[in-house]
Amino acid sequence: MSFSRVSAMLLGLSLAGSAFALAPPLSAIDAYKVITIEGEDMPVALGQSIEDLSLAAIQDNVMEPVPFQIDQYNTGGAIYFEGWDVPLAGDAKKMDATDKLLFLYKDAGARRNPNDPYDGEVLAEIKLRDGTGVERFVYLVKGSRLRSEEQYVRYSAEMGLVETDFYSLRYNKSNHLKWDDFQYLNYVGERPLDSMKLRLNAGLVSSIAPTELNNDDLVALPTGEKIGPIRTTTQLDFTMYLLKLPILQLSLQIHHYPKSIMYDVRGIIPEVRRYLLDDPSIAMSLDANRLLGSTIRMANGPAQPSIVDGKVDELELEMRKTKMTPQQNWIWVSTKRNMDVVAFLDYLGDFNEPISPVLDDDMTKEDPPEVFPGQLPNVGYRINSFPMKGFLGFVVSVFVMDGLDDQDPTVFTRQMRSVPEIQVRPL
Repeated sequence: MSFSRVSAMLLGLSLAGSAFALAPPLSAIDAYKVITIEGEDMPVALGQSIEDLSLAAIQDNVMEPVPFQIDQYNTGGAIYFEGWDVPLAGDAKKMDATDKLLFLYKDAGARRNPNDPYDGEVLAEIKLRDGTGVERFVYLVKGSRLRSEEQYVRYSAEMGLVETDFYSLRYNKSNHLKWDDFQYLNYVGERPLDSMKLRLNAGLVSSIAPTELNNDDLVALPTGEKIGPIRTTTQLDFTMYLLKLPILQLSLQIHHYPKSIMYDVRGIIPEVRRYLLDDPSIAMSLDANRLLGSTIRMANGPAQPSIVDGKVDELELEMRKTKMTPQQNWIWVSTKRNMDVVAFLDYLGDFNEPISPVLDDDMTKEDPPEVFPGQLPNVGYRINSFPMKGFLGFVVSVFVMDGLDDQDPTVFTRQMRSVPEIQVRPL
């Protein structure tokens, strides 16, 4: 056989392996990004039995099942839980327009050869195309007996423990707004995050007697769990007590992803209860444990990062005055010890109140409930007012990941929130 024929055959085999083999690997930010596709964008799946549907992709040149889940939603736009006040939006057993398919970006693979064998009927090709034009694919399958055993999120309701390949979080059984322990796999040092703090500040009828409610007064008890390989969701009964009087009862869902935690708070404020509160505000923040030397930056704030050193300096005083908006409110804490925290706040519905940052840097200040005294640092958001009546809804998302080094936060915060172009093609 001539050299030219051998070269041509090798070239043909290389091309047969698809151009995907030459694609650059996904970045750490993109690899574990959760891709969500609504049922209405997959017409071929509508009306199908949810139990019959699964997901597959080409991995190592073979069609393999990949982790996925299908979540069903209620008429209010949150994940449906039986026994909660808000009804299911569709059919409990069939794929509806409001249901959502979830999988990880990293599990998409090369384009499938239509002749490749696979168990079940391949219903649709789902193409993901990033900003550079690189395409990756997954396939929606009906009637396959194959399922991936990979669990990116593990949850024990009995222990109140969430584990992923990157972090673990154990909640207090009597109140899921309290953290008993948080660990990050690659962090260099002891427990990096102390607690998540929720504060309601208000006066009772008159601001002459201001009252601050903390995690001891704001009690969230789990009423149900949706455990999936991509996302685990806990539904909680969330009640605010003022002078032992239940002022507000809200819906709180906590979503756990491989690299993030999301707090979804929704509720209707009864007008009579709203008038009991004078000038109310609510704050949600993370109290860290001795992250000395860490840097803090935030959207619309000073370009220069503040440094955690146990005392509030002029720069941090300036950062406290940052004017945040619903479009620009990211906060970035870089520990310099293989763990960074990036947070965002999003409003739901027409709820659109003013936002300001929470920022404290104090070596000895105690702010219970907490395990470790000191606010080193304590960083988050304050919603500065409530509407007089009607809907209250917001989501706080907290991402944890290995150090982002000296990357530009105006770039990577957009990347964290962006998704590839998605096209669903029936087969």
